[in-house]
Amino acid sequence: MKALVVSVIFALTSVVNAVSGNNVKDFAYNTEMNEGLVKTETVFKVENRKYLHNHLQYNYAYNAEGRVSAKEVLKWNKENQRFEKQYCLNFSYDGTDINVEYVAWNSKTNAYADVKAKAVYQINAMGTSYQSYKWNKKDNSWNLTAEHSTQAEEIMLFAENNPSIIFFLQYIPHP
Repeated sequence: MKALVVSVIFALTSVVNAVSGNNVKDFAYNTEMNEGLVKTETVFKVENRKYLHNHLQYNYAYNAEGRVSAKEVLKWNKENQRFEKQYCLNFSYDGTDINVEYVAWNSKTNAYADVKAKAVYQINAMGTSYQSYKWNKKDNSWNLTAEHSTQAEEIMLFAENNPSIIFFLQYIPHP
């Protein structure tokens, strides 16, 4: 299960990069491991194929089962010459559901506050479904903003054109 969660995170990152047109050659990565788990990943912008500049830093936390419980995102501040907290993705697990909450950093209170959005991923033998929600402060409730379902066969077709996601497929149950 630990590999599934980490795979989901990296697969989603690959999908976002593919869709948004991010060129992986423009970035370099340094990953720090601790007891077989990713502790910190630093992302560098590559300039002229030889200079590295700090860009982002991801800090990971894990629950007792070894599954990712939080992914903290920090962005490099050129003026202060340090990474500054931006937001945190909090992960929770309920059976076949993976819940991801987006929590913004509040520099005034020096804490992560106000869950702004969340996503629910459901993985089963039939495929994967995704629901995205945004918090409505006025109504004090979650509003569904997007919903999508993908059958296992569609995921396989997508993987043929995106080899970086293939490792993710081994963790999806197939009928």
